[in-house]
Amino acid sequence: MTILSPKMNPARAAAQRLAFALLLWISLAPPLAAQDRVLRISPAAAPTAPAEPRVALVIGNGRYKQSPLANPVNDARAVAKALAESGFAVTKKEDLGLKDMHLALRDFGDALKQGGVGLFYFAGHGVQVKGRNYLVPVDADIEREDEVIYNSLDASQVLDKMESASNRLNIVILDACRNNPFARGIRSAATGLAQMDAPVGTLIAFSTAPGSVASDGQGENGLYTQHLLHSLREPGVKIEDVFKRVRASVRRDSKGRQIPWESTSLEGDFIFVPKPPLPASAVSAPPSATPVQIKGIPVPRLAIGDTWTHQVIDLLSGSVKSRYTLTLTSETAKEWRFGNFVTDRTWNLLHTPRTRTTEKWEKWTPRRPQYDFPLQPGKTWTESAQKDSDASLSQVTFTFKVIRQERVIVPAGIFDTLRVEGTSKYRSTRKKDKAAGEGAGTHRYWFSPAVGRFVAYEYEETNWKGVVYKKERDELVSYRRANAN
Repeated sequence: MTILSPKMNPARAAAQRLAFALLLWISLAPPLAAQDRVLRISPAAAPTAPAEPRVALVIGNGRYKQSPLANPVNDARAVAKALAESGFAVTKKEDLGLKDMHLALRDFGDALKQGGVGLFYFAGHGVQVKGRNYLVPVDADIEREDEVIYNSLDASQVLDKMESASNRLNIVILDACRNNPFARGIRSAATGLAQMDAPVGTLIAFSTAPGSVASDGQGENGLYTQHLLHSLREPGVKIEDVFKRVRASVRRDSKGRQIPWESTSLEGDFIFVPKPPLPASAVSAPPSATPVQIKGIPVPRLAIGDTWTHQVIDLLSGSVKSRYTLTLTSETAKEWRFGNFVTDRTWNLLHTPRTRTTEKWEKWTPRRPQYDFPLQPGKTWTESAQKDSDASLSQVTFTFKVIRQERVIVPAGIFDTLRVEGTSKYRSTRKKDKAAGEGAGTHRYWFSPAVGRFVAYEYEETNWKGVVYKKERDELVSYRRANAN
């Protein structure tokens, strides 16, 4: 604390008294109401501090007199937290009346004028009347259709505020397509929300398609927001891909009953969470260092106890599908056994086990020929095999080629590898099979001599109609080898 001296310049003493009074007032001022708190995150706590301002208004309305909703407030809190973690200055509001919704939107519009990125999120009831969308406040008293426009917030006002601010990029997310609580009094009102055209530099995301109803969810969050939270937290994913992943996940979990959609006129790129810098353990061999030259990869020499842990990513949804660990438990002159998972001594699959949960199994005769050691750039091979499983019997022809040497980054680190690409064509040989017909697959994997196995494997499968129904990436998370080659 500064001590005021009697000999101090009077003007300077007055200024210090004013500063002291201001500090005292701030320390004694009451805290902001819970619904008006601005959530901020320190740049040091974020993966990478955003290079431009990010401002968000998040509203969750659930305490309606008619048709209350369980999840919007939970959704708003979770979204506000996720956005704050990604560098947004977030104003979160809960259970607002119409007047407070207008005031919140006004403040949001003023904040947008500093430029950068603006985001508006609303969870609650929304209705469309005569082709326009309205976000319903919790104090709405609506008995007739002509009362909607005077008792609700026109969603176009959000776009007007964004357009007036002239900032670089704007995002509007409306999880507001629940059931219409005023359906009896608004007989001409259509189900769900109406399509809206996004102004330049704007993306509008809806939790379900025009004219459809979204699920409020059975858990803590609505179905749409549940997947939105997962996708927007994934590092390095562009905004368009975030919503593609949300759409695929919601469509899958709702069995096609709910299909989110977007209207976009974005011209620039945006990523919610930048990729973090590589951990020190992963940069022991920095990308700028000269790669270790690989002239060829001989048959790996494994030892009992060698262990590899992988994760499988569903590239259609962007989510981690599964995680598995292989440990060499025994070997014979012809086989390697990893528990009940069996390959020949060149990693070519012989059969996978029957599992207790799915009762699925798969056997290859003579083998699944994805490897042909030594692997050398330019080498090709073609082989056929019969696949017999509890679901089908089919003949599969594989063609592979070693493309070139590449350095790749996976969760386990950075590795010098040989990249191998291939195709497979299958044809059912059992008429009673449900999967009767033909199909094709594409393969791409990166084999590391240091690991003794691939560190990444990408696979895409297309059915006889030409529809891609499976697209996965298998990547190494960690490994332990007793004897390195």
